[in-house]
Amino acid sequence: MVVPSPCWACGASGGLDWINADGIGVLVHGRERCPVAVPFVWETGKPLVSLAGAVAA
Repeated sequence: MVVPSPCWACGASGGLDWINADGIGVLVHGRERCPVAVPFVWETGKPLVSLAGAVAA
């Protein structure tokens, strides 16, 4: 038996998956992006937030 679980980032129920959107990894629920999950660089797995902070420093 498969028990669906809610999104670990925002708690939304339903399908969720990681997708590659032009080199950026995003968490999606069906066709909608998760409003809470942090996008990341698909090739490296590094969060975009940390890259933005490194550029500002």
